[in-house]
Amino acid sequence: MKQWSLHRMSVALWITAMTMSTSCLEGGRNTVSNTTVGMIRLDAKAFKNVLDVPGGTFYAPQFDTMSDGACCIVRYELDFDAPENSLTMLQAYGYYTVMITYKEDVDKYLLLSALTDTAAVLPEETAVMDPVTSCLGYLKGMLFVAHQLKKASDQREIWHLSYDPQTAVKEENGRHVFDVYLRATVRVAGTRTPEDSYEVCAYDMKYFLESAAERVKNAGNTLFSIRFNYVSEIGENALTWNRRELELQVTDILQETAN
Repeated sequence: MKQWSLHRMSVALWITAMTMSTSCLEGGRNTVSNTTVGMIRLDAKAFKNVLDVPGGTFYAPQFDTMSDGACCIVRYELDFDAPENSLTMLQAYGYYTVMITYKEDVDKYLLLSALTDTAAVLPEETAVMDPVTSCLGYLKGMLFVAHQLKKASDQREIWHLSYDPQTAVKEENGRHVFDVYLRATVRVAGTRTPEDSYEVCAYDMKYFLESAAERVKNAGNTLFSIRFNYVSEIGENALTWNRRELELQVTDILQETAN
């Protein structure tokens, strides 16, 4: 059996787990297990770090040493019958206490409004296999996306996401499409055999996505697409670009903004 690196295995399991959750009522217990993305926040009322997740807030001791604003993926177990998760406690503090069974940090990047030179190879650039294997959520202006590339498990990358404000917006067959450009460069070269791997990144796209959603809403539509243009091959002096679209709902962006 082929051995996956820990990082690749964790993200692959995460992508699978995004569509799965388990609950049980054994012995009268009411519990749920699931996986989610989130962002750390120092809660002024409880004076402790909590994890804001899509639809709610969690606390666990593993968050205590994390930095405010840090992003991560967690696998959690939530016991609704635990005393710390009573309705009284929830109303008083606004979060559920959970048990974390897995946690992985997620790198954060800013969407840049200055497009990189799409004809030039960046220093130490590496090709991308799939720019959006999964969209893992939108939270507090951050879009969580999983990328796929072929690399050694000990290689580390820097991801670059940019757009041209003058040409980003397009209307195609009645659809609103917004172009962004994704590229990856090697920060730490790997020493192991390259294999298919997944990387999860969180992109600060608040202004971009809110503006796109408002524009589409004002046009009377409910859906729009972010088109990821990405470097799929790197020749000696040339790049091959491909495209993949991610469809988003206007309400998903604007409702999150309103929260």
